[in-house]
Amino acid sequence: SYTKTVVFLKMDTQPGENIFIRGGTSNAHSSHCSPGPYQQASDPCAIPIVHNTTVPFVYDEYISWSQNDQYLDFEGAEEKQGTHDGQQAFGTPLAYSTNDKAAVEYQPLNKYGPGYWMAQIYMDCSKAEQGWFELKGYETPSVGWEPDVKQDSSCSGSVGGSAPFSAINHIAKCGAVNVFQW
Repeated sequence: SYTKTVVFLKMDTQPGENIFIRGGTSNAHSSHCSPGPYQQASDPCAIPIVHNTTVPFVYDEYISWSQNDQYLDFEGAEEKQGTHDGQQAFGTPLAYSTNDKAAVEYQPLNKYGPGYWMAQIYMDCSKAEQGWFELKGYETPSVGWEPDVKQDSSCSGSVGGSAPFSAINHIAKCGAVNVFQW
């Protein structure tokens, strides 16, 4: 039931800033998610994931933080999740990307431009709510949580479909390329 899923989150940042996502299926569980820390394995809202983003070696932050990141969840760092220079992750890390083929940050799935942070993951879609899940950005070192989101319930891309619920978070489709703006 693991399916390749991509998340792009547009956020213009400065060097030293990083973007993470937190999410899961809080709507399906009436927002009764585990408050953490380190409860991902028993959290009914957490969705098992496996990172599959290919990045060059200069992405040492992403490479470090994606180690043992096994869940998309609202809790933040996992107990055995990788650290970078002693700094814990703040959720599931995203890698900066661009559609400029000459840039080291180029990602073939980025058809949108510079500043799109992304993760390509295999996600256990059987844990999603009718194929849908929630996510919200988290920017470090200073901003924190992305503000609440008001999103249309239907997707405009080629996969299409409508989320079966509304939320204050972005709503993404498991098994699709999902593109959002902070």
